[in-house]
Amino acid sequence: MFILAPTPAAARDMVPFNGTVSGYVESQSGTECEPSAHVINFGHANQLGAFTGTADFVTRPCDPDPDLCENNIPYTGTFDWFAANGDEISGTFEGYLCPTETPGVYDNHETAEVTGGTGRFANATGHFELGGQLDFTTNPPSFVLPWQGVISSVGSTRRH
Repeated sequence: MFILAPTPAAARDMVPFNGTVSGYVESQSGTECEPSAHVINFGHANQLGAFTGTADFVTRPCDPDPDLCENNIPYTGTFDWFAANGDEISGTFEGYLCPTETPGVYDNHETAEVTGGTGRFANATGHFELGGQLDFTTNPPSFVLPWQGVISSVGSTRRH
């Protein structure tokens, strides 16, 4: 007798997930020590194509990590990105900003997790690391963040 077992989620086929997300701060709220921002995203990725979307950030400028760069600003948040056909990926991120020699410009150090999606990205998982810079001297503040990582391949998250 032969018994088929479901493939565990960890065994999904992962493929490279590389791209760049750019955008700007649309609105800000929160407190002095926990300001939050809603940002507009747009970019291009090898598995997603051209995309648009949003992200929501909460920063903690009053709580820098002593093990990181001086005057760092830790943050967390969520994102929702939409491909041209409406398929979506969503997830969480965390990271920190380090001041550069240019006042108001920060180097970005970020890790993101893909936690789901719709269409061809239904049940997607993945992980990517973002670099780039945020520029608070522009109005509105803006950013360009290239990334490299992996995402579950199209079809690997479907039940067989």
